[in-house]
Amino acid sequence: MKVDNTFNKTELLERLRNAYALPLQCLTFLPEGEDSYGYVILSETGEKYFAKASTAVPNSRLMVASLLRKRCNISSVVAPLETQEGTLSVPWRDFRVALFPFIEGKSRWDLWKIGKDFTDAELSRTGALLATIHESTDAIASNTLTVAKYDLPERHELHTVLAAPEQIPPRNRYQQRLLAAIAQHRSDILQTLERYDRLGRSSVVSQIPFGITHGDPTPGNLILDTENQLHIIDWDGVCLGPPEKDLVSFTGERFEVILESYLAERRNPIRLHADTFGFYIYEWAINEIRDYGTKILFKNKDAQQNAYDWESLQDYLPPNQELMEDGIAAVRNILGRYNRLPKNGG
Repeated sequence: MKVDNTFNKTELLERLRNAYALPLQCLTFLPEGEDSYGYVILSETGEKYFAKASTAVPNSRLMVASLLRKRCNISSVVAPLETQEGTLSVPWRDFRVALFPFIEGKSRWDLWKIGKDFTDAELSRTGALLATIHESTDAIASNTLTVAKYDLPERHELHTVLAAPEQIPPRNRYQQRLLAAIAQHRSDILQTLERYDRLGRSSVVSQIPFGITHGDPTPGNLILDTENQLHIIDWDGVCLGPPEKDLVSFTGERFEVILESYLAERRNPIRLHADTFGFYIYEWAINEIRDYGTKILFKNKDAQQNAYDWESLQDYLPPNQELMEDGIAAVRNILGRYNRLPKNGG
């Protein structure tokens, strides 16, 4: 759970009122997300908005979401609103703040928390939506977007975390626990990194043309509204990449439901690769160690945030290579059936 920032919310609300010329009345922190701060804002006329304050989301990514919705007519894309000056965010302190329509409904993550999930029909709609997004690349000027690489982002941060037990003294109990765990599991992490790099090299060899990918279509970013319409939010990670980058979020028990609708919706045949899925399966685990390790050791100033980050890290430290390899094998088995079909490049 994200812990709120201490900045002045009255100033932020006034800044947004002026920028968007909306009668915004009150602001409530929403403890979701990892690297940004989110707020539900109610207007005097009853409309709800979602404000997102971030230090790391360039306007080019917000523009992609806007173009997908407006130019490509993909109504499921939740795009930022324009200010009075026609921009998609406003500067405020050290942040850029974007304002979005608030989607009233339940995310897939909300459903998971009460023992429910998307139906097969809703998963099929999700697969078709991703196919539509991936094939919209030519309609959008995407030359300013980040291009995905088969290499670990911020690799130096991971090595800094791995070296920390010999280099820094713990300043709180969470750092003490983390440093002990890193020292204990360093060899497992390095073996995981070696396997990740091998999968990356294999993915480079089999690389297909990149397209626009959402980057993080995880359960919290897929919402069914009160009329059962599907929405995809949070375009912070949008980039040019392989389709496996998005589809990996759905590997598991009902992966075939997503895959079938995805391939059926695509106009252009495509062959997907198990090693590329494996690359992203491993990347997720390694990135969690890097990200939470960096926050606990060098960034967090709040004990409550440290407690949340330490708890979140437990699923990945030590990394469960056996589970990840089982996941890759299951994907390979399913792809073996679909990749033999003529429509999919077999």
